[in-house]
Amino acid sequence: DLIHVKVEGWRERAYLDPAARKPKAVQASALVSPFDPIVWFRPRAKRLYGFEYRVEIFVPPAKREHGFYVLPFLYGERFAARVDLKLRRDEGSLEVQGAWIEEHADPDEVAPALAAELHQWARWLGVERVRCARKGNLARHLAPALPP
Repeated sequence: DLIHVKVEGWRERAYLDPAARKPKAVQASALVSPFDPIVWFRPRAKRLYGFEYRVEIFVPPAKREHGFYVLPFLYGERFAARVDLKLRRDEGSLEVQGAWIEEHADPDEVAPALAAELHQWARWLGVERVRCARKGNLARHLAPALPP
């Protein structure tokens, strides 16, 4: 029971559940796996969010733009940042090897929300702290939001 709809700027067919209601606002805050369908199918991520994403695990190090294991950060209704993470269990920390803000996002607004999400991940992974390297255009905003 889907309704065929037209979406401005799309050539692809789109469908809508007739019972769907548009929310007043979306308050999302989540790190997204590179293998999540929301970003895995790159044309859809570009079409829905204007978000260009590539898994760089298989890209030679010299050609990586952001890092080995970069996770997009969904904030509100858009992807606002991306972080390259490494778990350092021997040091008891989750390391942000690099952090980048998307062009449309406000780093002073995104950094505290991302820091909270990173702390939640650290607890889930069983480590005590989150550290942030200086790589990326968001790192200088994110580091102060992470307690020592």
